[in-house]
Amino acid sequence: MSKRKQRKFAMLASGVAVLLGVQSAWVAAQEEDEQSPFSFSVSQTFSWDDNMYRLPDGEPPRDGSDRSDVVSNTSVGINFDKTYSRQSFHAGISATHSVYRKHSNLDNTAPDANLRWDWRAGDRWSGVLGYGWSESFVGFENTYGYYNAQQEKVMHRLSRANASADFWWHPNWATGFSFSDVRSDYRDDARQFDQYEAQQVSLNLTYRPSTGNRVVFSLRGEEGLYLNRKKKEELVPGETSLRDWERYDAQVSAQWQLTGATKLSGYTGYTQRKYDLASNRDFSGVTGKIALNWMPSGKAIVDLSWRREIGADADYVSNYAVTQGWALQPTWVISSKVRLGATFEYLDRDYGGDPGYPAAEINPREAKTTAYGLNLQYMPTPNANIALGYRQQKRESDKEIYDSIYGFDARTVWLSGSLSF
Repeated sequence: MSKRKQRKFAMLASGVAVLLGVQSAWVAAQEEDEQSPFSFSVSQTFSWDDNMYRLPDGEPPRDGSDRSDVVSNTSVGINFDKTYSRQSFHAGISATHSVYRKHSNLDNTAPDANLRWDWRAGDRWSGVLGYGWSESFVGFENTYGYYNAQQEKVMHRLSRANASADFWWHPNWATGFSFSDVRSDYRDDARQFDQYEAQQVSLNLTYRPSTGNRVVFSLRGEEGLYLNRKKKEELVPGETSLRDWERYDAQVSAQWQLTGATKLSGYTGYTQRKYDLASNRDFSGVTGKIALNWMPSGKAIVDLSWRREIGADADYVSNYAVTQGWALQPTWVISSKVRLGATFEYLDRDYGGDPGYPAAEINPREAKTTAYGLNLQYMPTPNANIALGYRQQKRESDKEIYDSIYGFDARTVWLSGSLSF
Protein backbone atom coordinates (compact mmCIF):
# COMPACT_ATOMS: atom_id res chain seq x y z
CA MET A 1 0.00 0.00 0.00
CA SER A 2 1.42 3.43 -0.95
CA LYS A 3 2.08 5.98 1.78
CA ARG A 4 -0.63 8.26 0.37
CA LYS A 5 -3.22 5.45 0.48
CA GLN A 6 -2.01 4.45 3.96
CA ARG A 7 -2.56 8.00 5.18
CA LYS A 8 -6.03 8.16 3.62
CA PHE A 9 -7.07 4.87 5.18
CA ALA A 10 -5.51 5.83 8.52
CA MET A 11 -7.42 9.13 8.51
CA LEU A 12 -10.68 7.39 7.66
CA ALA A 13 -10.13 4.66 10.24
CA SER A 14 -9.21 7.29 12.83
CA GLY A 15 -12.35 9.24 12.04
CA VAL A 16 -14.45 6.12 12.45
CA ALA A 17 -12.66 5.27 15.70
CA VAL A 18 -13.14 8.79 17.10
CA LEU A 19 -16.80 8.81 16.14
CA LEU A 20 -17.35 5.38 17.66
CA GLY A 21 -15.46 6.36 20.81
CA VAL A 22 -17.42 9.57 21.33
CA GLN A 23 -20.69 7.82 20.75
CA SER A 24 -19.70 5.00 23.08
CA ALA A 25 -19.19 7.49 25.87
CA TRP A 26 -22.47 9.19 25.03
CA VAL A 27 -24.36 5.91 24.99
CA ALA A 28 -22.88 4.88 28.34
CA ALA A 29 -24.39 8.00 29.88
CA GLN A 30 -27.90 7.20 28.65
CA GLU A 31 -30.51 5.15 30.40
CA GLU A 32 -29.96 1.40 30.38
CA ASP A 33 -33.11 0.64 28.38
CA GLU A 34 -32.04 2.74 25.36
CA GLN A 35 -30.96 0.63 22.40
CA SER A 36 -27.26 0.82 21.59
CA PRO A 37 -26.37 2.27 18.17
CA PHE A 38 -23.52 -0.22 17.86
CA SER A 39 -23.67 -3.60 16.21
CA PHE A 40 -20.96 -6.20 15.79
CA SER A 41 -20.62 -9.06 13.36
CA VAL A 42 -18.33 -12.04 12.97
CA SER A 43 -18.37 -14.81 10.38
CA GLN A 44 -16.32 -17.84 9.40
CA THR A 45 -16.41 -19.70 6.08
CA PHE A 46 -14.56 -22.82 4.99
CA SER A 47 -14.69 -23.70 1.30
CA TRP A 48 -13.21 -26.31 -1.00
CA ASP A 49 -12.64 -25.45 -4.65
CA ASP A 50 -11.44 -27.95 -7.26
CA ASN A 51 -10.13 -25.31 -9.71
CA MET A 52 -8.72 -22.35 -7.80
CA TYR A 53 -7.22 -20.58 -10.83
CA ARG A 54 -10.12 -21.30 -13.20
CA LEU A 55 -7.84 -23.18 -15.60
CA PRO A 56 -8.92 -25.22 -18.64
CA ASP A 57 -9.35 -28.97 -18.16
CA GLY A 58 -6.08 -30.81 -17.66
CA GLU A 59 -3.92 -27.71 -17.20
CA PRO A 60 -1.99 -27.63 -13.91
CA PRO A 61 -1.03 -24.43 -12.05
CA ARG A 62 2.16 -22.79 -13.21
CA ASP A 63 4.07 -23.94 -10.10
CA GLY A 64 2.94 -27.55 -10.61
CA SER A 65 0.83 -27.54 -7.45
CA ASP A 66 -2.66 -28.99 -7.02
CA ARG A 67 -5.54 -27.28 -8.83
CA SER A 68 -7.78 -27.54 -5.74
CA ASP A 69 -7.56 -25.91 -2.32
CA VAL A 70 -9.34 -25.33 0.99
CA VAL A 71 -9.84 -21.67 1.96
CA SER A 72 -10.64 -20.15 5.34
CA ASN A 73 -12.31 -16.71 5.39
CA THR A 74 -12.68 -14.95 8.74
CA SER A 75 -14.56 -11.62 8.94
CA VAL A 76 -15.14 -9.19 11.80
CA GLY A 77 -16.90 -5.84 11.73
CA ILE A 78 -18.40 -3.04 13.81
CA ASN A 79 -21.12 -0.61 12.74
CA PHE A 80 -22.64 2.52 14.20
CA ASP A 81 -26.13 3.78 13.30
CA LYS A 82 -27.78 6.67 15.11
CA THR A 83 -30.39 9.32 14.35
CA TYR A 84 -30.19 12.70 16.06
CA SER A 85 -33.34 14.71 15.50
CA ARG A 86 -33.63 14.45 11.69
CA GLN A 87 -29.97 13.65 10.98
CA SER A 88 -28.86 10.02 10.54
CA PHE A 89 -25.25 8.88 10.81
CA HIS A 90 -23.62 5.60 9.87
CA ALA A 91 -20.04 4.43 10.29
CA GLY A 92 -18.56 1.01 9.77
CA ILE A 93 -15.25 -0.77 9.62
CA SER A 94 -14.55 -4.43 8.89
CA ALA A 95 -11.85 -6.81 7.70
CA THR A 96 -11.75 -10.25 6.10
CA HIS A 97 -8.70 -12.50 6.45
CA SER A 98 -8.33 -15.33 3.92
CA VAL A 99 -5.95 -18.27 4.35
CA TYR A 100 -5.27 -20.87 1.62
CA ARG A 101 -4.14 -24.32 2.73
CA LYS A 102 -1.98 -25.06 -0.35
CA HIS A 103 -1.63 -21.80 -2.28
CA SER A 104 -0.37 -19.65 0.59
CA ASN A 105 0.81 -17.01 -1.89
CA LEU A 106 -2.86 -15.98 -2.15
CA ASP A 107 -3.30 -15.32 1.60
CA ASN A 108 -4.70 -11.82 2.10
CA THR A 109 -6.48 -9.40 4.42
CA ALA A 110 -9.16 -7.15 2.91
CA PRO A 111 -10.25 -4.09 4.96
CA ASP A 112 -13.37 -2.00 4.41
CA ALA A 113 -14.45 1.32 5.95
CA ASN A 114 -17.25 3.78 5.30
CA LEU A 115 -18.91 6.93 6.62
CA ARG A 116 -22.36 8.28 5.68
CA TRP A 117 -24.54 11.20 6.75
CA ASP A 118 -28.20 11.20 5.67
CA TRP A 119 -29.04 14.85 6.19
CA ARG A 120 -32.20 16.94 6.23
CA ALA A 121 -32.64 20.73 6.28
CA GLY A 122 -36.17 21.91 6.99
CA ASP A 123 -39.05 20.13 5.33
CA ARG A 124 -37.84 20.39 1.73
CA TRP A 125 -34.12 19.60 1.56
CA SER A 126 -32.49 16.19 2.06
CA GLY A 127 -29.46 14.34 0.80
CA VAL A 128 -26.44 12.15 1.49
CA LEU A 129 -22.73 12.75 2.13
CA GLY A 130 -20.54 9.68 2.13
CA TYR A 131 -17.11 8.20 1.72
CA GLY A 132 -16.00 4.59 1.42
CA TRP A 133 -12.69 2.80 1.00
CA SER A 134 -12.11 -0.92 0.50
CA GLU A 135 -9.68 -3.56 -0.65
CA SER A 136 -10.72 -6.87 -2.19
CA PHE A 137 -8.97 -9.92 -3.56
CA VAL A 138 -9.28 -10.23 -7.35
CA GLY A 139 -10.34 -13.80 -8.09
CA PHE A 140 -9.87 -15.67 -11.35
CA GLU A 141 -13.47 -16.15 -12.49
CA ASN A 142 -13.49 -13.02 -14.64
CA THR A 143 -9.84 -12.86 -15.67
CA TYR A 144 -8.29 -14.56 -18.67
CA GLY A 145 -5.13 -15.55 -20.45
CA TYR A 146 -2.29 -13.30 -19.35
CA TYR A 147 -3.63 -12.53 -15.87
CA ASN A 148 -4.55 -16.14 -15.13
CA ALA A 149 -1.09 -17.27 -16.21
CA GLN A 150 0.47 -15.06 -13.53
CA GLN A 151 -1.49 -16.83 -10.76
CA GLU A 152 -0.51 -14.15 -8.28
CA LYS A 153 -2.32 -12.37 -5.49
CA VAL A 154 -3.83 -9.12 -6.73
CA MET A 155 -5.63 -6.76 -4.34
CA HIS A 156 -8.00 -4.19 -5.83
CA ARG A 157 -8.43 -0.87 -3.99
CA LEU A 158 -11.45 1.34 -4.48
CA SER A 159 -12.41 4.66 -2.91
CA ARG A 160 -15.62 6.57 -3.53
CA ALA A 161 -16.77 9.98 -2.28
CA ASN A 162 -20.36 10.95 -3.00
CA ALA A 163 -22.80 13.77 -2.30
CA SER A 164 -26.43 14.37 -3.21
CA ALA A 165 -29.18 16.89 -2.53
CA ASP A 166 -32.93 16.79 -3.26
CA PHE A 167 -35.45 19.61 -3.07
CA TRP A 168 -38.98 18.37 -2.27
CA TRP A 169 -41.18 20.94 -4.02
CA HIS A 170 -44.17 18.62 -3.53
CA PRO A 171 -44.80 15.94 -0.86
CA ASN A 172 -44.33 13.27 -3.55
CA TRP A 173 -41.88 14.95 -5.95
CA ALA A 174 -38.27 16.13 -5.70
CA THR A 175 -35.63 17.53 -8.04
CA GLY A 176 -31.99 17.05 -7.21
CA PHE A 177 -28.43 16.29 -8.22
CA SER A 178 -25.65 13.93 -7.17
CA PHE A 179 -21.88 13.82 -7.57
CA SER A 180 -19.35 11.05 -7.07
CA ASP A 181 -15.59 10.69 -7.38
CA VAL A 182 -14.15 7.18 -7.81
CA ARG A 183 -10.50 6.12 -7.62
CA SER A 184 -9.48 2.57 -8.54
CA ASP A 185 -6.03 0.99 -8.40
CA TYR A 186 -4.19 -2.11 -7.18
CA ARG A 187 -1.89 -2.79 -4.25
CA ASP A 188 1.85 -3.08 -4.94
CA ASP A 189 1.45 -1.24 -8.29
CA ALA A 190 -0.14 -4.29 -9.91
CA ARG A 191 -2.05 -3.78 -13.17
CA GLN A 192 -0.90 -0.20 -13.59
CA PHE A 193 -2.62 0.13 -16.95
CA ASP A 194 -5.99 -0.55 -15.27
CA GLN A 195 -5.68 2.26 -12.70
CA TYR A 196 -8.36 4.89 -13.30
CA GLU A 197 -10.22 7.88 -11.91
CA ALA A 198 -13.80 8.84 -12.75
CA GLN A 199 -16.15 11.70 -11.83
CA GLN A 200 -19.91 11.48 -12.29
CA VAL A 201 -22.70 14.07 -12.10
CA SER A 202 -26.42 13.39 -12.44
CA LEU A 203 -29.68 15.33 -12.43
CA ASN A 204 -32.58 13.47 -10.85
CA LEU A 205 -36.37 13.71 -10.72
CA THR A 206 -37.83 11.59 -7.90
CA TYR A 207 -41.40 10.41 -7.38
CA ARG A 208 -42.13 8.96 -3.94
CA PRO A 209 -45.83 8.41 -3.14
CA SER A 210 -47.14 7.81 0.36
CA THR A 211 -47.13 4.04 -0.30
CA GLY A 212 -43.33 4.06 0.13
CA ASN A 213 -42.61 3.17 -3.50
CA ARG A 214 -39.97 5.16 -5.38
CA VAL A 215 -39.15 6.04 -9.01
CA VAL A 216 -36.15 8.15 -10.08
CA PHE A 217 -35.56 9.59 -13.57
CA SER A 218 -31.87 10.46 -14.13
CA LEU A 219 -29.62 12.10 -16.69
CA ARG A 220 -26.01 11.24 -15.92
CA GLY A 221 -22.62 12.23 -17.28
CA GLU A 222 -19.23 10.71 -16.47
CA GLU A 223 -15.62 11.47 -17.34
CA GLY A 224 -12.90 8.91 -16.74
CA LEU A 225 -9.17 8.54 -17.19
CA TYR A 226 -6.86 5.51 -17.19
CA LEU A 227 -3.84 7.29 -15.77
CA ASN A 228 -1.05 5.11 -17.18
CA ARG A 229 -2.24 4.48 -20.73
CA LYS A 230 -0.76 6.29 -23.72
CA LYS A 231 -1.49 9.98 -24.16
CA LYS A 232 -2.38 11.48 -27.52
CA GLU A 233 1.11 12.86 -28.09
CA GLU A 234 2.65 9.42 -27.44
CA LEU A 235 0.71 7.60 -30.16
CA VAL A 236 2.22 6.68 -33.50
CA PRO A 237 0.17 7.20 -36.69
CA GLY A 238 -2.71 4.72 -36.85
CA GLU A 239 -2.45 3.77 -33.16
CA THR A 240 -5.28 4.30 -30.68
CA SER A 241 -5.53 4.38 -26.90
CA LEU A 242 -8.35 3.68 -24.43
CA ARG A 243 -7.14 6.40 -22.05
CA ASP A 244 -9.92 8.98 -21.80
CA TRP A 245 -13.63 8.21 -21.90
CA GLU A 246 -16.97 9.90 -21.52
CA ARG A 247 -20.20 8.16 -20.59
CA TYR A 248 -23.80 9.38 -20.75
CA ASP A 249 -26.88 7.65 -19.32
CA ALA A 250 -30.61 8.35 -19.51
CA GLN A 251 -32.07 6.09 -16.88
CA VAL A 252 -35.13 5.25 -14.81
CA SER A 253 -34.75 3.32 -11.54
CA ALA A 254 -37.48 2.11 -9.22
CA GLN A 255 -38.39 0.22 -6.08
CA TRP A 256 -42.05 -0.69 -6.42
CA GLN A 257 -44.33 -3.03 -4.49
CA LEU A 258 -46.53 -4.30 -7.33
CA THR A 259 -48.75 -6.45 -5.10
CA GLY A 260 -48.63 -7.75 -1.57
CA ALA A 261 -46.53 -10.66 -2.80
CA THR A 262 -44.50 -9.07 -5.64
CA LYS A 263 -41.79 -6.41 -5.54
CA LEU A 264 -39.90 -4.95 -8.51
CA SER A 265 -36.58 -3.09 -8.24
CA GLY A 266 -33.71 -2.01 -10.47
CA TYR A 267 -33.01 0.32 -13.39
CA THR A 268 -33.04 0.48 -17.16
CA GLY A 269 -31.96 3.09 -19.68
CA TYR A 270 -29.72 3.99 -22.61
CA THR A 271 -25.94 4.26 -22.33
CA GLN A 272 -23.28 5.85 -24.52
CA ARG A 273 -19.56 5.44 -23.84
CA LYS A 274 -17.07 7.31 -26.01
CA TYR A 275 -13.28 7.10 -26.15
CA ASP A 276 -11.42 10.26 -27.10
CA LEU A 277 -8.51 8.38 -28.70
CA ALA A 278 -10.33 5.23 -29.90
CA SER A 279 -13.68 6.09 -31.42
CA ASN A 280 -13.86 2.65 -33.04
CA ARG A 281 -14.38 1.19 -29.53
CA ASP A 282 -17.38 3.39 -28.64
CA PHE A 283 -20.44 1.72 -27.17
CA SER A 284 -24.13 2.64 -27.23
CA GLY A 285 -27.17 0.60 -26.30
CA VAL A 286 -29.75 -0.37 -23.72
CA THR A 287 -28.46 -1.24 -20.26
CA GLY A 288 -30.25 -2.23 -17.11
CA LYS A 289 -30.59 -4.47 -14.09
CA ILE A 290 -34.05 -5.56 -12.94
CA ALA A 291 -34.96 -7.83 -10.02
CA LEU A 292 -38.33 -9.39 -9.21
CA ASN A 293 -39.10 -10.77 -5.76
CA TRP A 294 -42.21 -12.98 -5.54
CA MET A 295 -43.58 -14.62 -2.41
CA PRO A 296 -46.54 -16.73 -3.58
CA SER A 297 -46.91 -18.21 -0.09
CA GLY A 298 -45.31 -18.17 3.32
CA LYS A 299 -43.28 -21.23 2.34
CA ALA A 300 -41.91 -20.11 -1.05
CA ILE A 301 -39.76 -17.21 -2.25
CA VAL A 302 -38.68 -16.69 -5.87
CA ASP A 303 -36.05 -14.13 -6.92
CA LEU A 304 -35.61 -13.55 -10.65
CA SER A 305 -33.19 -10.99 -12.13
CA TRP A 306 -32.00 -9.81 -15.54
CA ARG A 307 -29.14 -7.50 -16.45
CA ARG A 308 -27.32 -5.96 -19.39
CA GLU A 309 -24.40 -3.84 -18.26
CA ILE A 310 -21.12 -2.46 -19.54
CA GLY A 311 -18.06 -2.52 -17.34
CA ALA A 312 -14.28 -2.65 -17.27
CA ASP A 313 -12.72 -6.07 -17.68
CA ALA A 314 -9.35 -7.12 -16.28
CA ASP A 315 -7.96 -8.79 -19.38
CA TYR A 316 -4.70 -8.38 -21.27
CA VAL A 317 -6.50 -7.76 -24.56
CA SER A 318 -9.92 -6.59 -23.41
CA ASN A 319 -10.98 -3.25 -22.01
CA TYR A 320 -14.66 -3.61 -21.34
CA ALA A 321 -17.32 -6.29 -21.47
CA VAL A 322 -21.04 -6.11 -22.21
CA THR A 323 -22.63 -8.59 -19.85
CA GLN A 324 -26.11 -9.97 -20.44
CA GLY A 325 -27.70 -12.60 -18.28
CA TRP A 326 -30.35 -13.78 -15.89
CA ALA A 327 -30.48 -15.48 -12.51
CA LEU A 328 -33.17 -17.50 -10.74
CA GLN A 329 -33.10 -18.16 -6.98
CA PRO A 330 -36.02 -20.15 -5.55
CA THR A 331 -36.17 -20.69 -1.78
CA TRP A 332 -38.28 -23.13 0.22
CA VAL A 333 -38.98 -22.02 3.79
CA ILE A 334 -39.07 -25.39 5.52
CA SER A 335 -39.59 -23.82 8.95
CA SER A 336 -38.91 -20.59 10.80
CA LYS A 337 -35.30 -21.74 11.25
CA VAL A 338 -34.53 -23.80 8.14
CA ARG A 339 -34.43 -22.79 4.45
CA LEU A 340 -33.44 -24.69 1.32
CA GLY A 341 -32.40 -22.66 -1.71
CA ALA A 342 -31.20 -23.15 -5.26
CA THR A 343 -29.44 -20.88 -7.78
CA PHE A 344 -29.39 -20.92 -11.58
CA GLU A 345 -27.41 -18.30 -13.51
CA TYR A 346 -26.51 -17.66 -17.14
CA LEU A 347 -24.14 -14.92 -18.34
CA ASP A 348 -23.12 -13.96 -21.89
CA ARG A 349 -20.13 -11.62 -22.00
CA ASP A 350 -19.14 -9.82 -25.19
CA TYR A 351 -15.53 -8.65 -24.93
CA GLY A 352 -14.08 -5.71 -26.83
CA GLY A 353 -10.49 -6.16 -28.02
CA ASP A 354 -7.81 -3.52 -27.65
CA PRO A 355 -7.70 -1.56 -30.96
CA GLY A 356 -3.96 -1.19 -30.51
CA TYR A 357 -3.60 -4.82 -31.62
CA PRO A 358 -3.93 -5.84 -35.28
CA ALA A 359 -7.37 -7.27 -36.01
CA ALA A 360 -5.77 -10.39 -37.49
CA GLU A 361 -4.19 -11.17 -34.14
CA ILE A 362 -6.89 -10.19 -31.65
CA ASN A 363 -10.58 -10.68 -32.43
CA PRO A 364 -13.56 -9.81 -30.26
CA ARG A 365 -15.05 -12.84 -28.58
CA GLU A 366 -17.92 -13.97 -26.40
CA ALA A 367 -17.93 -16.20 -23.35
CA LYS A 368 -20.94 -17.94 -21.89
CA THR A 369 -20.96 -18.90 -18.23
CA THR A 370 -23.55 -21.12 -16.58
CA ALA A 371 -23.76 -21.83 -12.86
CA TYR A 372 -26.07 -23.67 -10.53
CA GLY A 373 -26.04 -24.64 -6.89
CA LEU A 374 -27.87 -25.59 -3.71
CA ASN A 375 -27.69 -24.18 -0.20
CA LEU A 376 -29.18 -25.13 3.16
CA GLN A 377 -29.51 -22.50 5.91
CA TYR A 378 -30.17 -22.97 9.60
CA MET A 379 -30.95 -19.93 11.77
CA PRO A 380 -31.11 -20.96 15.44
CA THR A 381 -31.74 -17.30 16.36
CA PRO A 382 -32.52 -14.21 14.22
CA ASN A 383 -28.89 -13.06 14.62
CA ALA A 384 -27.17 -16.35 13.84
CA ASN A 385 -26.86 -18.26 10.58
CA ILE A 386 -25.24 -21.54 9.57
CA ALA A 387 -25.12 -22.46 5.87
CA LEU A 388 -23.92 -25.36 3.75
CA GLY A 389 -23.72 -24.98 -0.01
CA TYR A 390 -22.57 -26.36 -3.37
CA ARG A 391 -21.93 -24.46 -6.64
CA GLN A 392 -20.79 -25.55 -10.10
CA GLN A 393 -19.62 -23.21 -12.88
CA LYS A 394 -18.78 -23.74 -16.53
CA ARG A 395 -17.44 -21.17 -19.00
CA GLU A 396 -17.27 -21.67 -22.77
CA SER A 397 -16.13 -19.38 -25.59
CA ASP A 398 -17.79 -18.90 -28.96
CA LYS A 399 -14.43 -19.60 -30.67
CA GLU A 400 -12.61 -22.89 -30.28
CA ILE A 401 -9.20 -21.21 -30.06
CA TYR A 402 -10.38 -19.18 -27.08
CA ASP A 403 -12.33 -22.03 -25.51
CA SER A 404 -9.15 -24.08 -25.16
CA ILE A 405 -7.55 -21.17 -23.29
CA TYR A 406 -10.35 -19.49 -21.36
CA GLY A 407 -12.89 -22.28 -20.78
CA PHE A 408 -13.14 -23.93 -17.37
CA ASP A 409 -15.21 -26.13 -15.06
CA ALA A 410 -15.20 -25.51 -11.32
CA ARG A 411 -16.97 -26.91 -8.28
CA THR A 412 -17.14 -25.33 -4.83
CA VAL A 413 -18.45 -26.62 -1.50
CA TRP A 414 -18.67 -24.33 1.52
CA LEU A 415 -19.71 -24.25 5.15
CA SER A 416 -20.24 -20.90 6.85
CA GLY A 417 -21.46 -19.42 10.09
CA SER A 418 -22.24 -15.81 11.03
CA LEU A 419 -23.30 -13.98 14.17
CA SER A 420 -24.38 -10.36 14.72
CA PHE A 421 -25.03 -8.65 18.03
